[in-house]
Amino acid sequence: MTKTKHFNIRIELMHLMVFFIAEEIFANKPFYRKTKKGHYAAFGFTLGGRYLKIIFELKPEGVARPNTGWDMSRVEFHNYKKHWK
Repeated sequence: MTKTKHFNIRIELMHLMVFFIAEEIFANKPFYRKTKKGHYAAFGFTLGGRYLKIIFELKPEGVARPNTGWDMSRVEFHNYKKHWK
């Protein structure tokens, strides 16, 4: 397998992981914000107890397309806790 194919497979797996993690975040009543670039950010937690921020696009008919995600920073976590009460 060439490096390019390996890289493509890794990217596809990462996108698949973001999709499944995003589903968990959306199912657990996340806190939403609009970003400066016109996307949206969802702040929430997974069933495994991770607190994550997912960046997504809102498509027609209310369909969310996740782009990326990462663990919340301390500040994001505190803001999330304030809004989730």
